[in-house]
Amino acid sequence: MCGRYASTRGRQELVDFFGVERDEADDLEPDYNVAPTKPVPVVLTRRSGSDAASGVGGEGRAARGASEERTRPASTSGSDAASGVGGEGRAARGASEERTRPGDRSGSDAASGVGGEGAGVAGAGEERARSEDVRELHVARWGLVPFWAKDVSIGARLINARVETAHEKPAFRRAFALHRCVVPADGYYEWQATDGGKQPHFIRPADGGILAMAGLYAVWRSPDAAGGRLLTCTILTTEATDDVGRIHDRMPMLVEPERFGAWLDPALTDPDEVRSLLVPAAEGRLESYPVSTAVNKVANNGPELVRPLPQMGIPSVSPLTLF
Repeated sequence: MCGRYASTRGRQELVDFFGVERDEADDLEPDYNVAPTKPVPVVLTRRSGSDAASGVGGEGRAARGASEERTRPASTSGSDAASGVGGEGRAARGASEERTRPGDRSGSDAASGVGGEGAGVAGAGEERARSEDVRELHVARWGLVPFWAKDVSIGARLINARVETAHEKPAFRRAFALHRCVVPADGYYEWQATDGGKQPHFIRPADGGILAMAGLYAVWRSPDAAGGRLLTCTILTTEATDDVGRIHDRMPMLVEPERFGAWLDPALTDPDEVRSLLVPAAEGRLESYPVSTAVNKVANNGPELVRPLPQMGIPSVSPLTLF
């Protein structure tokens, strides 16, 4: 799983790297110890004027602030939160999940053309709609809160979604089809079991670049009319490649720059086509090294958390190779 990571890049660097057209990431601060329920940067594409991410500025930020007051960062120990939503598997909710909210793409244009010339009108409308898609940078709460959730507490358990099953799970399938995002990071932490206990490692791009983790997002509306809206996200995980697997059996799914556009395209809804965009990290793409156990404590934060520990008798930086 991916339960802790570092995200310290500035807004302008993220805007430039991801080709962001609208920056809504107010109050973005560097964080060397990102934990569940914390605010994190996300890049997404939404229909201009749609409701998909609206409210993240203004009232949405107020909702995020209130949520952070109510919820402390949660522990990430245990099994992958993405593997299912526990007993909340919500067959009853499956039907309700299919309902379409204002601004969602699915079903919203069903009446735009019914046969004949109407189909032509629909096609023209789709072309106009595509031209209005806008790539945006936002701040989201880490831990996806489905629109049907009664409160935000479920999000602490939905920090990861397995790419193998996300398109089927009630908590994730709507977002997998319609609301995909990229979660930027410097790298992520994983804990390797050793005779002396669990040793944290930091895994990052070998070239020092930005790690673009595949994510899903959802906008949760508070039942309290004054509560506003909250943008939330989860990180997709996959089976670790042989090189990363020596540390942990799961890893974040990555999106390569040439696939940003397709991954973020809200018009792409077929699960098989969506999954075809995601491939495991190529050999040599990532490197890892042991870091201080200070990262175990969520309250600790600073650049010292990502510094190598050469005194452990291990090379300070080890390229992840297939041996």
